[in-house]
Amino acid sequence: MKRSIWALALLVIFCLPQAGFSEISADSILGQWYTKDKEALVEIFKEGETYAGKIIWLSEEVATEDDGTPVLDKNNPDPEKAKKPVIGITMAHGISYVGGNDWENGHIYDPDNGKTYKCVMELKKNGAQLKVRGFIGVSLLGRNEYWTRKEQ
Repeated sequence: MKRSIWALALLVIFCLPQAGFSEISADSILGQWYTKDKEALVEIFKEGETYAGKIIWLSEEVATEDDGTPVLDKNNPDPEKAKKPVIGITMAHGISYVGGNDWENGHIYDPDNGKTYKCVMELKKNGAQLKVRGFIGVSLLGRNEYWTRKEQ
């Protein structure tokens, strides 16, 4: 009887903490993510050994100018890129998996102001949410945005 109690206790100790948690891997970040307020949909994809993100959809409120033409990347400091639509731009690149729930060493572009920032990302809520932090210099000088995984 004592032996079966110990066996049950060991089973609970080693198996229960893993129950309900999905395995995190470098590719866990892949997929489509709604930005805050669901204004855009970003596809995270593998680019060599790193990860990148491309804007693949914009909500009706922000997708077109008043005249019905697609909204352009007009704040981009590169005059040629400023003539291109926001949909289709690669806004994040160089993101590396560093272990656990964390991706670092990337850069993220903000089409609202035309600036590029250093970027780190962290999976939250069992992979349903992505914390995206853009910053200048050190991570303390930046802001967080929380993206939601699009259900397939």
